[in-house]
Amino acid sequence: MASRKWLISTLLTLSLSLALVPAVHSASPIKVGIAYDVGGRGDKAINDAVAMGVDLAKKNLKLTALDVREMVTDGSEKDRSRRLRFLANSGYSTIVAVGGGYRQAVKTVSMEFPQLSFDIIDDGSISNLNVQSLIFDNQQGAYLAGALAASASKTNKVGFIGDVIFPSSPAQGAAFAQGAKSVKPKISVTITIPLEASTEPTLFTMHSAGVDVIYSNWEKNSDFLDAAIPLNTKKNPLSLIGVLPDQYWLQSSRSKGILIGAFTKHAESAAYDAIWYAIKDQPIGDVLQENPNIYGKLYSVKDAGIGMALVGDGARYSALIKSVSSVLKTGKIKIASF
Repeated sequence: MASRKWLISTLLTLSLSLALVPAVHSASPIKVGIAYDVGGRGDKAINDAVAMGVDLAKKNLKLTALDVREMVTDGSEKDRSRRLRFLANSGYSTIVAVGGGYRQAVKTVSMEFPQLSFDIIDDGSISNLNVQSLIFDNQQGAYLAGALAASASKTNKVGFIGDVIFPSSPAQGAAFAQGAKSVKPKISVTITIPLEASTEPTLFTMHSAGVDVIYSNWEKNSDFLDAAIPLNTKKNPLSLIGVLPDQYWLQSSRSKGILIGAFTKHAESAAYDAIWYAIKDQPIGDVLQENPNIYGKLYSVKDAGIGMALVGDGARYSALIKSVSSVLKTGKIKIASF
């Protein structure tokens, strides 16, 4: 397999704007920089998941703090860029940014250091030649959520509440409906992507109309859970399906009794791969999108990069989720993947 540096150098050579950039070959040991999002280790969200992959890679590849440098941003755009530039100027040949919050910083700083490799976890929007996007198949996750929701629904009415900040929310809603109808073809599916800063009105409207299982990729805050809990009564129960590690609040005790499952993105696998391939000086994956080209890896059910974690009453549907996942692995179910 071609080396990462060879790939980057070749692509740069083919680019008219950077045609004179020479291939870079260094005898120095390859070092990896990790730029965590706000909170860093201990956030019970994507940073913790990435840290698990980092620790495993360190152990298996016998790496030290000199080989892998970890930093945390304060969340401002200026600080994100400053962290990346520090790593780039400090001899780290591969820099891994955690989360879409680094989108603009990675886009800018990677252009300033075209000889270095940049990986960004959970964002697939950067087409710079030296950036690899490690993303997760949200549509497959939504499909699994739809299958689970339909199976658990007693009213035969389920819903999807999409976060407007994600351009893929409409596609996720369609995939959710497809997954639900694969289990119950005549089930009623409501898809809403609210423009409000709160999900409370949408949750109330859906539940009042008889929807008893709702899936949401809402990420801004714990509003999705806070608003749903009071609606879950013995007379009119409500169950939720969420996303991990994005919705960190799902791991609190407050979610017990209402949460039945969570689409899980295995960010630890992406972090491990980022370090492993960097140390081996090899590229990850392939072209994810053309015009503009976006390169990297899409994690799916097939490589166990995503899955559906079942909790509470959702555990009774483990056989169904396993069966649906097996069919998804075969590629026979055609749903949007990017």
